Amino acid sequence: MFRDIVFSQVSAEYVSPLFPKEGEKVVLSLFHSADLKSASVFTNRMGLEWRYEMERDGEYYRCEVIAPYAPEVLRYYFAFEYEDRFYYYSKRGVTIFPPAAKDHFTLNPTNTSPHYIASSTSYQIFPDRFFNGDESNDVKDGAYTFNGGTVSAHTFDEIPEDYSRARCVDFFNGDLKGIEDKLDYLKELGITLLYINPIMRSRTVHRFDCIDYFNVDEKLGGNEALVSLTEKAHEMGIKVIIDISINHTGSDHEWFRKAVSDPESPEAAYYYRNEDGSFLFWQGVDTLPQLNYNSQELRDIVYRKEGSAMQKFLLPPYSIDGWRLDVAPELGRTETDQLCKEVWREVRSSLRKVKNDLYLVGEDWNDASEYVSGDMWDGTMNYYCSSRPLRSWMGERDRFLSSGWGHSPEKEKHAYNAYELAAALTDSMNALPDHSRFFQMNLIDSHDTPRLHNNSLVYNENVYKGCVMALYLLPGMPNVYYGDEISIGGQMGSVEASRYPMVWDERKWNRGMLDVHKKLGKLRLNNDDLAFASFWTFPLDEETLVIMRKGVERCYLLFMNKAGKAKTHTFSHEMLNGYTSAEDIFSGEKTVLKDKTVSVKLEAETSTVLVLH
Repeated sequence: MFRDIVFSQVSAEYVSPLFPKEGEKVVLSLFHSADLKSASVFTNRMGLEWRYEMERDGEYYRCEVIAPYAPEVLRYYFAFEYEDRFYYYSKRGVTIFPPAAKDHFTLNPTNTSPHYIASSTSYQIFPDRFFNGDESNDVKDGAYTFNGGTVSAHTFDEIPEDYSRARCVDFFNGDLKGIEDKLDYLKELGITLLYINPIMRSRTVHRFDCIDYFNVDEKLGGNEALVSLTEKAHEMGIKVIIDISINHTGSDHEWFRKAVSDPESPEAAYYYRNEDGSFLFWQGVDTLPQLNYNSQELRDIVYRKEGSAMQKFLLPPYSIDGWRLDVAPELGRTETDQLCKEVWREVRSSLRKVKNDLYLVGEDWNDASEYVSGDMWDGTMNYYCSSRPLRSWMGERDRFLSSGWGHSPEKEKHAYNAYELAAALTDSMNALPDHSRFFQMNLIDSHDTPRLHNNSLVYNENVYKGCVMALYLLPGMPNVYYGDEISIGGQMGSVEASRYPMVWDERKWNRGMLDVHKKLGKLRLNNDDLAFASFWTFPLDEETLVIMRKGVERCYLLFMNKAGKAKTHTFSHEMLNGYTSAEDIFSGEKTVLKDKTVSVKLEAETSTVLVLH
């Protein structure tokens, strides 16, 4: 009954100011195109439920409330009287009964996540495979052996092999100077943040087996190369965050060597042991011994004290802008210990004292809402709300229903239709604390996944472009895995074999794909109106979904379409009242809106984005 006439959300359109300070007055709004007898908002202020009457302002009802004081979070929902009955409105939608607390809207006045994330576009680089900018630090064949493999050096026109042959010591000799050399390319793409996989001293090409948290791997150029990269990136308005795993070290770390050789050493307390005295390894991988944060000394060295590893690189001359936290929900967990949240709270509080606009993003493949309430991470690598549903729309079976860690994703007989994709996106978004949706790192691919566009079982370029458009339109920050923008090659079956080197021969680029990324990057650049816009999904039929981002100034519509034939789609909605024109960001074509209705003709399996003025 009310599906198209009552709306509210924690966004710039409905909450002012969107990020209130403690005790500050904040105006809450409810959109309702019908003539109501009354409207009110209920809050949990001071431990009690308070009712505030709302006043009509055109198609909105508004009222002023007071933001709470830490550690309280303001929860609220609406009630309205229509004709002869009262109804309630929350994130669940309209009900005839008061909503449960889990469905309330929330405002956290102590949220300190950096606001620039919401309008940023991130680019993920696996440094060994991006560009070789300094041949003087190249690894040579046979440089050393590790974990049953011998180092081999490769050129960028070679194809990587899987783990059984390469043993993760096959170096293509990309380095930090190579990233610096390509900053102009990234700037043109609309990139404003770099996420770089681990760079500290390690034995392998992936570098999650750190052997020295305090120094950049010389194979990447060493500490000086990081200083140079961050200085140049910052001059160009590009932030830099670095991947780190503090859940485990590499087995060649001096701490672990000491722990093995001297069970009474302080370092021995840095690692977990099993009941039989053997060491505990992450996921049973015997090159990755798990760190034990019952050691207060370990906490001091890694993140807590001045000069600790995580603090060092936030400060000049390195001045990185944040950390991506590897296997973050697994940290500090054993059958007997559950230190995970305690440690992440300490990490946040310790590092915020050094850099107050630090960005902390955790790796979590599932619903990470419990970690992003403002006291641990700012965001997660948002597989749950972006990669997994978008891949299901393309026709992949969810990776957790596939064997082999999902590295060979199967084709799903029933790909998501528009109604199912809308439900998946909306439900996963609503699971998040409301403010935190703006600070998630959304993605399709990563170093831990075979690339979706390389999956011949499901890949359709035009449908895939629609997924890319969704990536850029979802609340939060899109993260482009290097090379996705030009459709570089890759294999299914293993992430090691899928990490192809970047292609710099422009004749081999997919120009159409690159153009889509550039136009979307331009749309997002410094666009706070889009960054803090509300988010809605409207299936038009089983094959076409409209994603709406409604800002204070403009409205952004994605027609996400996989229909097998050309069709004219008409979208009419009360929230389009007042908009008079629409511009297609790809074709530049402009159309006139009439009666709160926009029409767009789409070719088969073609999607597009309209900006409404």
